Amino acid sequence: MISMSDSKDILPNVHFQAQFAALKNQVSPHFLFNSLSVLSSLVRKDPDLSEQFIDHMARVYRYLLEQKDDQLVTLGMELDFARSYAFIQEVRFARKFKVLFQCDESATKRTLLPFTLQLLIENAIRHNRMSASEPLTVTISTRTDGQLVVSNNLQIRTVPDRTIPQGLSSICQRYEMYTDQVVSVEEIADQFQVTVPLLPPNYERAEAF
Repeated sequence: MISMSDSKDILPNVHFQAQFAALKNQVSPHFLFNSLSVLSSLVRKDPDLSEQFIDHMARVYRYLLEQKDDQLVTLGMELDFARSYAFIQEVRFARKFKVLFQCDESATKRTLLPFTLQLLIENAIRHNRMSASEPLTVTISTRTDGQLVVSNNLQIRTVPDRTIPQGLSSICQRYEMYTDQVVSVEEIADQFQVTVPLLPPNYERAEAF
């Protein structure tokens, strides 16, 4: 029989597992549809680029399968995944979109929740307009105090792209359940910035409670 005190411990854990399961399903079907549409066009126009595109798509979906049981991944692994995901989106949007990676090598062994970077890139695309004359640029960087910073220039859409899931709120909720270190969201001048805590390599969720 489960006591009242035990149930208080179990409920947050069940809630976290449900939230985490939802996180793993955040890759929108529209992403696959759009990617295949781009690939169909590339095969005829640019076979070399289409081969690269297929390779990066394979890496993205391999990562999704490999991380299905992991609660934390290293920043290095997440960056490899994010580079492939960003490549696909950069090809899709041509000169309208760019992701810059400015992460210190010393931070790559620290950990974070998987798919965090993908959701933050999607969040920028969802809420901002882009064009060849006004490209949308996402910058991913690390700070010496153990924080990961994802920022983009603000070019707010009148209506968000509703084909892309809302991932930012779920990231904040999952980190709140996983650790006492918070995710910071702020607008600084013409930049939108999300700061995510990077956790130690041997971090255990029990430390947060």
